[in-house]
Amino acid sequence: MTRKIELQVGVSRRIINPPKGIFLIGYGDRTRGNTGIHDDLTATALVLSDGKTRLALVALDMLAINEFVVDRVRTRLAPVEVLICCSHTHSGPIAYAGAGSPHKNRKYIDALVDNIVSAVLEAEAGEIPARLEYACGLAGIAINRREKMPDGRMEIGRNPQGVVDRSVQVVSFFKENGDRLATLVNFACHGTVLGPDNLLVSADWIGAMRREVETELGGLAFFLQGATANLNPDMYWDDARAFEMVTEQGRSVAEAVLTAVGAGSKVFQGIPLKIERVEAWLPTETAVAGSRPPKNYGKPLLAMAKLPGWLAFLADPLLDQRYPWKPRIEARDGYWSVPMRVNVVRIGELVLVSFAAETFTEIGLRIKQNSPARHTLFTSLTDGCISYLHTADSHSEGGYEVDTAPLAYRYPGRLKAECEAIALDRTRHLLARLWGKKDDPN
Repeated sequence: MTRKIELQVGVSRRIINPPKGIFLIGYGDRTRGNTGIHDDLTATALVLSDGKTRLALVALDMLAINEFVVDRVRTRLAPVEVLICCSHTHSGPIAYAGAGSPHKNRKYIDALVDNIVSAVLEAEAGEIPARLEYACGLAGIAINRREKMPDGRMEIGRNPQGVVDRSVQVVSFFKENGDRLATLVNFACHGTVLGPDNLLVSADWIGAMRREVETELGGLAFFLQGATANLNPDMYWDDARAFEMVTEQGRSVAEAVLTAVGAGSKVFQGIPLKIERVEAWLPTETAVAGSRPPKNYGKPLLAMAKLPGWLAFLADPLLDQRYPWKPRIEARDGYWSVPMRVNVVRIGELVLVSFAAETFTEIGLRIKQNSPARHTLFTSLTDGCISYLHTADSHSEGGYEVDTAPLAYRYPGRLKAECEAIALDRTRHLLARLWGKKDDPN
C-alpha cells in the first residue's frame, strides 16, 4: 500500500530585540540610537516538508536584511532551503554589522543569526501533518505615496489616484484535530505609522495586526510584506497618538484577515513542495570605466543632508553610522550591476514569489496576474535588499525611490529602466520550470 504524502508543518518564534543605543533604520534624520523597547520584534519560523524538500520561511520584524547575514543562516541550516522575509518596520535595527561596526552591533547580529537558526530548528523538530486553506480579503490602510508636485517633481506624499494592491491573502495551517497551527498574512503597506521622531523599538502596525490575529484565531501569525515600495499608510504622523495609530492601522488589517477567514477559506493541495532560485543581475546607469565602481553617492547624499559637497569624504563614515550596508557590485556587460535574489516556491496549488528589493506594487500585481498557480503570493525584502525595484514607467519620473535611495546602498548610480523587465523575465522562467510548462519566449 502506497503511503499518502502529507505536508508536514512546524512553527516557532524568537524575540530579536536589539540593545539600547543601536540606531533604528528607515529614516535618514535620526541623530541618535534607540531609547528602549515599546513592543517586541520577532523572528517567526514556518517550516514545511513533503519528505523530499524542507523549506523554512522566516518572518523577521526588520526593515531589511543584508544578503551576507542571510548566507550565514543558510550555511548553518543547509540542506534546509531558507527564505528570510522582512516586515519592513521603520522602527527596527539595521540587520548588518561589518568588521568595523561597534562591538554592540556585531554582537547583536551574531545573536540574530543564532535566534533565526534556533527558531527554524525548533519548528523543524515540531513538524506535524497539516491541512492548508486559502482566503482573500481587502484592507484599506495603504495609499500610493508617489505624488507629482506642480513643478513636476515626484515626492513622497499622497496620490489617491495611484495604483494600490489592497488584497489581503491568508493561508491557514491546521492540525489534524482541527486546531489552528499558524496563519500566514500577505499584504502590502510600509511599516511607517511611526515616524522619524520615534526612537522606541517597534514592529509598527504589523505587530499590532499579528497580536490581534493570534488573539482571535489562535496559533502563530506570520506576516509576508508585499510589493510595498510605493505604498504608505494613508495617514499623517501624529506623535501624540503615534502608538494609538499603530493599533488602529494594525487592527484594520487584522479585521480584514478575520473577515476573509470568516467568509470561508478553501482547502488547497499543499504538495509538491519545490523551490527555484536565481540571481537577477540589474544594471545601474553607470558604465564601467575602471577597476572599481566610482563613489558617486557622496555629494548627492550630503546635499540631501544640507551639507556642502566638499565634505564628501564624510559620506562613508555617516553611512557606517546610519545605514551600514555591504553591497555586491560587479562589472557586467559594461555596466556596474547588482544581484537581486529571486525565489519562486511552489506549495502545491500555491506559489510564493519573492524579490530581494523594495518592489513597486505594479510589479507585484503583474506577477500575480500572470502566474500559472491557483493562488499567488508576492513578498519583497526577502533574502536581502538591493534598494528599490521601480517600474520602467517611473524611471523617467524620478523621485526618492529612483534617484536617491540607491545612493544609500553606495551604488555608483541609479538602476536602469530595464531592470523591471529583467526581474519579470527571470520570474517567468522559474514559474515555467516549476509548473513543467514550456517557457513562452514572447
